[in-house]
Amino acid sequence: MVKSKILVFIPAYNCEKQITRVLQGFDKSLLERVSQVIVIDDQSKDKTAKVAYDYVQKHFNNKKVRVVKNDRNLGLGGSHKMAFLYGERQEMDFVAILHGDNQARTSELQNLLDESEKNPELGAILGCRFMNGSVLKGYDWKRIWGNRLINVIYSLVAFRKSLDIGSGLNLFRLKDLKDHRYLGFDDRMTFNIDLLLDYYRKKTALKFIPITWEEEDQVTNARNFDVAKRAITQLIAWRFNMLSLNKHSPLEYTSRPYRPVIKQNED
Repeated sequence: MVKSKILVFIPAYNCEKQITRVLQGFDKSLLERVSQVIVIDDQSKDKTAKVAYDYVQKHFNNKKVRVVKNDRNLGLGGSHKMAFLYGERQEMDFVAILHGDNQARTSELQNLLDESEKNPELGAILGCRFMNGSVLKGYDWKRIWGNRLINVIYSLVAFRKSLDIGSGLNLFRLKDLKDHRYLGFDDRMTFNIDLLLDYYRKKTALKFIPITWEEEDQVTNARNFDVAKRAITQLIAWRFNMLSLNKHSPLEYTSRPYRPVIKQNED
């Protein structure tokens, strides 16, 4: 059996305290299963890129793990787009997205890879925080039940069982994204919602699997009410075939290898 080429992209924004914990999860067995790991810093205001770069230089003595920095702040959705475009250019079969804030566990990426190997018909394996077997730590009960309510609404309106409309650990098969419709989706936090609805429109085979999700010292960039409002708005527009797409060029989504600035001593 031909081994799939898998790219792991780690979008990171202002998570200098957590990024090393994410990278520590890439043990030998996981690294052997993937083709490349790229941390993509989205113009963080802290030292995320440098902390990641220093860790990679010290602990990974090969070119499999890299750190890049977006040329501008692309947003979480924009970073997804860059990852998909890059993966396509590199002729990857899958792109795994693992958020750099360490809310999901790096080691559980193995479970997504296992599921994909057992079920090659699946276009995406989606990490789920709200199903049997999931583990939530430090997650506010109001957010838990708010998410559960939205998942129920999505399931009823879309006629597809929706257990999580957007976690930080997912695996996507690139051949299902060659139409590039995702370039028209939101560049912000709700990109995953647009992508999920598009999968539903195309009747792509998906599977949710339980993950561990932990909030410790992370600072969320999402405004819960705004995300919930957009989730419902997008669902209604999708149901009535009124979901509009923006026009974006692949050339908008660019990054470059990160290199730390070395300050020269002044005479």
